[in-house]
Amino acid sequence: MQTVRRAEIKAEAKGFLMKFYVYNLQLFLIPILTMILMSVSTDTNRWGVALVGFLISVVNFITTNSMQYVTLDNLRAGQPTGAPISQQMEMTKKKYFFGVLMISLLSYIYLLLWTLLLVIPGIIKSFSYSQALNLYKDSVDAGQPLGYNEAITKSRELMNGHKIDMLVLYLSFFFWGLFVIVTLGLAIFFVYPYYTITVQNFYLYLLREKNFEPTARIVDGQILGDDTNEFE
Repeated sequence: MQTVRRAEIKAEAKGFLMKFYVYNLQLFLIPILTMILMSVSTDTNRWGVALVGFLISVVNFITTNSMQYVTLDNLRAGQPTGAPISQQMEMTKKKYFFGVLMISLLSYIYLLLWTLLLVIPGIIKSFSYSQALNLYKDSVDAGQPLGYNEAITKSRELMNGHKIDMLVLYLSFFFWGLFVIVTLGLAIFFVYPYYTITVQNFYLYLLREKNFEPTARIVDGQILGDDTNEFE
């Protein structure tokens, strides 16, 4: 993916964020606040504090994945697709909930196994698996839900040849991260939505660039000519 294409992805994301900033601020507010709370040091030796921390983590998981799914719908529609407060629970819909949990768990297990071998392969695989939840959402919305491992395997194929592109995209937000620090965290209310919308827009570009079909089934362990046999 060329630099000019990356610039397009980011420009589109920033344009969408600014055009509907009040909406996006509401959509991202709970994920941001829970992320901040999770980063605050607490005395985990106290079971009450640990329990509150766990509940905050659950809320963050639900609202973060919901926000990512809603962002995909918004980018495709070119405008907000609903009320941002109610959309915070998008992931809890029956059609998504268990699949998101299982794919997240399987991805974590696979990444842990790779990381136990060496750190670098673990990092590479994290990029490979990064689109699994998006692909699962699209397959569910199309009425042809992928299996949990299928979603992970298809993510590997979609990211084939584009892991460096995603790394460079992440690194392009380095100075934005410094800006958040300089502003004592206030800039997070702009930077985090901008970053997330950009990453989701990257996924949409990949689908178009590779003419990729999220609902294609895997037959005998292969999809769209993929003949790799490595474990997930």
